[in-house]
Amino acid sequence: MLRRIKTSQLEFGMFIHSLECSWFEHPFWRSRFLLTDDEQLETLLSSDVAWVEIDEAKGKGLSQPEHDPPSRDVSADPRVKIAPGLLSSPYPIENRPVFRPVEKHEIVRLSSQERAAEVRRASSALKRSRTEVMNLFADARLGNSIKSEKMAPLVERISSSVNIDPTIILNMARLKKKDEYTYLHSVAVCALMINLGRKMRLPEAQIHDIGMAGLLHDVGKSSIPDSILLKPSKLEETEWTTIRNHPQRGHEILSASEGVCDIALEVCLRHHEKMDGTGYPGKVTADNLSVFTRMAAICDVYDAITSQRPYNVPLSASQALARMQSFSGHFDQLILREFVDSLGILPVGTLVKLDRDELAVVIGESPSDYAAPIVRTFHSLEKGGPITPKDIDTGRKRSRKVLTVEDPEECGFADWPNMSAQLLAEPLNS
Repeated sequence: MLRRIKTSQLEFGMFIHSLECSWFEHPFWRSRFLLTDDEQLETLLSSDVAWVEIDEAKGKGLSQPEHDPPSRDVSADPRVKIAPGLLSSPYPIENRPVFRPVEKHEIVRLSSQERAAEVRRASSALKRSRTEVMNLFADARLGNSIKSEKMAPLVERISSSVNIDPTIILNMARLKKKDEYTYLHSVAVCALMINLGRKMRLPEAQIHDIGMAGLLHDVGKSSIPDSILLKPSKLEETEWTTIRNHPQRGHEILSASEGVCDIALEVCLRHHEKMDGTGYPGKVTADNLSVFTRMAAICDVYDAITSQRPYNVPLSASQALARMQSFSGHFDQLILREFVDSLGILPVGTLVKLDRDELAVVIGESPSDYAAPIVRTFHSLEKGGPITPKDIDTGRKRSRKVLTVEDPEECGFADWPNMSAQLLAEPLNS
């Protein structure tokens, strides 16, 4: 039986079923656990969580239930944000992720000379990374245990490049060839996870483990024959079954290895799960998906659909983000918004305001700078009406500037989905 009680009424031996707070305010790695020690209780009592729900079938009941508020289904109350389960295994309270108010992501602005030097360093790092990840997969294929400490310098190199300017290494990683995908995909997801973790302002002490999780998330693919991995045509059902087994296989490989962090184990097993429970291998629902798994699901899909692979044509970054935002039940939408912001990319169909008081719709990304959009102007705020559409590459010589992202309804475009679709359907012009 579920019972809603005040936090002050908690006692040792009670099983916490849920905490009435958003996961940004969540003081634990998971929302369902047995209350067993002073540290857990003190953390709850000192938090802003006023009410909890206990499961009396799994733990101790309330001593004086007759004075308590009636039990209710809090998940049905739209005013209550139920904290999702984060990790299935216990973690020390001092190591939990701490979420702070997110500030606008800042990228260090390099001079042309500094940027050229960083491009050379990132290119060299990617080449070394490809070799090291190939060796990692070869070891796993031979049944050797994974030595995560050998990969630590690689994670640090990627982290350093992301810290200087994430656009450089991320743009390079997107240009991988078909036969490099399996290996450089791991490097790209590592970089994306680090970049997203910093955007979410997770503790810096955890960034290394988050990057390692990205690097190791697909190690289970080492057990899949190249005839399946590199097949240019549609996979048979038996081949799909083999593909879907790679998270479990990877988890087995990492579990048998020493020194692999818990975040990497969790991400390896769960990065193909979906919020609505339709993913694989376990069809796990949102309540039991960690914040790291939610991050990895986004980073994994983004790199996959923006990369050249044997069986698909890559999407541009802005097209990919627009596609991902349209997926239903797949991603944590809050983290997806953080991810979009971490890349500094505006998805196709976004309404923006330019200098000269003009409104435009994003139609693509600049070939010279993937974080700069190509926009199509269509409305003058100064004249208060439509203008002849013109396509502008904001990355070319920075001739025009995107000032803000606008809310279509506030601008008077109530039917923006149809309006933007019509604008996007127009042929390119200049």
